[in-house]
Amino acid sequence: MAGEPLPESWAAEGRAMRRTLAADIAKVDAATRVVVSLDQRFAPDDGPWTTVSIEPGSYLDRLRDLARRADYTVLVAPETTGVLERLTVEIEEAGGRVLGSTSEAVALTADKSALARWFERNEIPTPRSRIIDPRDGLPADWPYYPAVLKPVDGAGSVDTFRIAGPSSLPDAARSLASALLQPLAPGVAMSAVFLVSSQGEARLIATGRQRMTVEDGRFVYEGGTIPVECPDAWPVLRNAVASVAGLRGFVGVDFLWDADRREATVLEINPRATTSCVGLCRLLPPGLLARVWLAGFADATGWDDAIDRITRAIASGPRVRFDAAGTVSEEDSE
Repeated sequence: MAGEPLPESWAAEGRAMRRTLAADIAKVDAATRVVVSLDQRFAPDDGPWTTVSIEPGSYLDRLRDLARRADYTVLVAPETTGVLERLTVEIEEAGGRVLGSTSEAVALTADKSALARWFERNEIPTPRSRIIDPRDGLPADWPYYPAVLKPVDGAGSVDTFRIAGPSSLPDAARSLASALLQPLAPGVAMSAVFLVSSQGEARLIATGRQRMTVEDGRFVYEGGTIPVECPDAWPVLRNAVASVAGLRGFVGVDFLWDADRREATVLEINPRATTSCVGLCRLLPPGLLARVWLAGFADATGWDDAIDRITRAIASGPRVRFDAAGTVSEEDSE
């Protein structure tokens, strides 16, 4: 996004994920070298990696060149306006190897309306939805207020609004050309982390609770707590991930857990690393997440054992709390 407007929340979350993953990959072994690209608007970011400054106008050529010379490329990017999909295609066409989902999987999961229809066809529990043009106001015949209004291709809860009724459209939402209207479903906001091998074998690593607040009618993501066990949701989460061909590497699933009904409602799939990686890397020995992630692409024979090592480490460790900027602390068990 060099040279483009960058929401403050994306900058903070992106920095947290980038630093966490780069540091973990650098711990894989002594021979591993990490190169990090950094928008020139930001100050130098020191760590166990080499930083390459990216300038507006030349960033695609620079990224293509870096990807050609690397064994793998990890993309930390939002799905919005096709950013993650375009970068995936660019790197693949340049001869690089993305340590993540295919461009087709990114395209489907980035479009929240298309993904909702996909879930419905595959009998994955998900909220009802309707695409609207907020510039025309809210539909009076929508029977599911209070509701949630969000961009069709948003990320990080940016421009996501709580709507009390058909006459309560926030002024800030009127700038959206297209948005998805969904019921405000009951339940606790949760997230799940999967690692998916290059062969498409998906393994659930952990579930956690998200911290969401509403400020001036907007939902704000403030971080989360991990691990928070939710075993009854696992079958639904696995089915959701299995239904989308091409998901690879680190995959996040956002869902609501209704403890009274013992029901999980899947909201969306993130075909990339999420902020949960910040908490996970605090729970795990240095380099373990990266080694297992790589094993799924390079060494299928050690995949199951590597996954089991992660799940055991998480189960035997403390619960940690992390914020969107990457600050992590241990949390007392509830």
